[in-house]
Amino acid sequence: VAVRKIGKVVDKKGYTLIEVIIAVTVLAIVVVPITSLLTQSTYSNIKSKELMLATALAQEKIEELKVLSFQQIQESLGAWTEEEVESTDFAFIRRVEIEQENANLLKIIVKVHGDSEVVRIATYRGRY
Repeated sequence: VAVRKIGKVVDKKGYTLIEVIIAVTVLAIVVVPITSLLTQSTYSNIKSKELMLATALAQEKIEELKVLSFQQIQESLGAWTEEEVESTDFAFIRRVEIEQENANLLKIIVKVHGDSEVVRIATYRGRY
C-alpha cells in the first residue's frame, strides 16, 4: 500500500504498535476464558473419576458382605474394619461398620474416603 504525503510516496509495511496491542488484547480476551474452562473441566473429570471409583469400591464391599449369613455378619457386630485400597491414580480408605437395628435386623455401612470425597453406602441384612 502506498500512501502519498505532501509530495512523497511512503510505503506502509508492517503493523503499528497499536495494532499489535489490539491484536494481543483480543487474543487474550478469547484465550483466557477458554483456558479457564479447560482447567475446570479437567478438575471436574478427575473428581468424577475419584467419586466413581469410591462408589465402586463401596458397592464391591457391600456385594462381598451380601453372601455372608446373618450370623457371620452378626459376629462382627460393633466392630469395624478399615483397609487401604489403591488404584493407579487414587488412594482410598474403606471402612465397614455393622450396627444392630433390632434382634433380626443389621445395618451395614461402608464408607470410602478419597482425597476429597467420602462415599457412604448402607444396606440392611435381616434374619430370614
